[in-house]
Amino acid sequence: MKKALTGILLLALILTMPSVYQRIHVEEANKIYELILPNYVIDEWMVNDPSITQDQVYNDLSEAGIQSISVEPDTLRTLERRGEITVISSSRMREYIVVNQHEPLDEFFNKEGLFIRANNEYPLEETVSELFKGIRAVEIIGVDYLFIPGQQEQLSSTAIGYDEKGIESILNAGFNVIPILSNVSEEIHLNKMITDLISLKSEHVNKILFSDQELPGYPEVKKVKSVATKLNDAGFSLLSIEFEKQAGFIETAYTMDLNVIRLHSLTVLSENLSISSERIIRAVKERNIRAIFITMSNDNPKEAITELSDVITTIDGGLASSYTMGESIPFNKIEISKWQLVIGLLGSIAYFGLATSTIINRRWFTLVTISFSSLLALGYVVLEQSIILKIFALALAIIAPIFAILIDKSTNSKGYLFTSYLKAIGITFLGIWFIIVLLNGNQFILGIDSFSGVKLVYILPIAFAVIYALWGNIKALLKLEVKYWHLLFFGSVAIIAFYYITRTGNTDSVSSLELQSRQLLEQFLYVRPRTKEFLIGFPLFVIALYVTKTSAKASLFILIPAVIGFLSMVNTFTHFHIPLSISLLRSFYSIVFGFIIGLFLVYLYKWVGRGLVERLKARWQ
Repeated sequence: MKKALTGILLLALILTMPSVYQRIHVEEANKIYELILPNYVIDEWMVNDPSITQDQVYNDLSEAGIQSISVEPDTLRTLERRGEITVISSSRMREYIVVNQHEPLDEFFNKEGLFIRANNEYPLEETVSELFKGIRAVEIIGVDYLFIPGQQEQLSSTAIGYDEKGIESILNAGFNVIPILSNVSEEIHLNKMITDLISLKSEHVNKILFSDQELPGYPEVKKVKSVATKLNDAGFSLLSIEFEKQAGFIETAYTMDLNVIRLHSLTVLSENLSISSERIIRAVKERNIRAIFITMSNDNPKEAITELSDVITTIDGGLASSYTMGESIPFNKIEISKWQLVIGLLGSIAYFGLATSTIINRRWFTLVTISFSSLLALGYVVLEQSIILKIFALALAIIAPIFAILIDKSTNSKGYLFTSYLKAIGITFLGIWFIIVLLNGNQFILGIDSFSGVKLVYILPIAFAVIYALWGNIKALLKLEVKYWHLLFFGSVAIIAFYYITRTGNTDSVSSLELQSRQLLEQFLYVRPRTKEFLIGFPLFVIALYVTKTSAKASLFILIPAVIGFLSMVNTFTHFHIPLSISLLRSFYSIVFGFIIGLFLVYLYKWVGRGLVERLKARWQ
């Protein structure tokens, strides 16, 4: 049976190569990243330093390396700030009337609202008449106003359109324009904004950034999809903000045919420019980020632009020469054929069969595993439900590390340490291969869909390794007389386990020393290997392989922490938004360094550890 399963596995591996190749090709073909600065930052600079001109700022930003400028919709508040209109609240207007002894207005004007008038021939009535209800014209002390009833804050912040002249000046300066759109609740406002956006669409106005936690039209899914369809038909791409959960975004992304570009947003801090540079470098090379939205903490324009230029120079030097600054574009579509998925499922079934025959070593259990997974695969062929693919991927991710550490060690063969190590790595990569094949597509590399069950991958293989090591001794352990040092030992293990689980997937809660070591590794290696792999899991696996020769039981206990290296490597490849080439390079470093460190530990064991083990054995006996 093993020969047949091995043959199916290798055939599936060969036949699914097009899927893996296509993903690598799509990721490597798109290495243009775009730097975006919000227009409001420029406005604030010009207010803070009236001596500088807009053209001067645009020229300096262009030389610094900024490609795009984002623009938010105009509101009554922003129009007033620019001097286009004058806005007076209803309460202030009543005071003004009393002070000037003007005759009181009609009862209609005593409600809450805003009095507005145009400056500089701004087309005020044309702009607001179709957006606000109940507007009435009134003359007060010889000045014509429009009165808009309603809550003042809501009226002042309502989007009313884009500054077309401002956008034209940005485009003339050679920048791309990124319109920002918030969730507009009123349908008439929403339709107006969408119409304005479509009229703005051009070669250099072709991406949309949604700014709120809810997308326009939410929670009405039909309305969300309607907006997305209009934007898609107009030719817009969608910017996806990393780490932001925007309600309605998934529906919009799929409606727009996954025409999505991943964006990372950050504020550049004057006191630590290097951290900002490193964050951007890591985002671009390690997370398929192709748009960077930058704001500046420094409100002095000359200093801020100098800082920005320094950051961009560092970014350019920190990325490989294959990356270039320019106008970001969506990834080409990964075409997923059903026959590739079916072959991937067959390969996974063969993998499960080989794994269970090695781990459990019961023919009936292997047959049950193959039968159950075959029925599940048949269910996918009939129903085409992606949840079945995710179940297979999760099973592969859990089984692969266990299968790897429990391989036949062949301690009598020549060079068994190296060959067994490579065999374990190969078994892990076979599991990873079929995970990549089954969960392939733009929705995964863009982070719109993701692998589920990361915590299980970090817990279950370790739990299995513990049970496997203790199997046959559990009854004796339950009858063991409990002593204080036992409690201390298990308490320490519990604390370590708790720390391990809570740190899983957490990239922020790390010490400054760890951050510095990570940065140092990245400077020398371009991407850093994972600590769990090259410093913990793989070296301990090498020790376990060596110890197997003299004490198979002791090696099983060493395999408990050793399995962390293999599950960590599997987990690396389940983060599909990380380019496959980066994951491969990172794993290569872990494998090589882990083996070298493992050999060093073997040397230490020969020199110091063996005598200590013998003394402990004698004491226990």
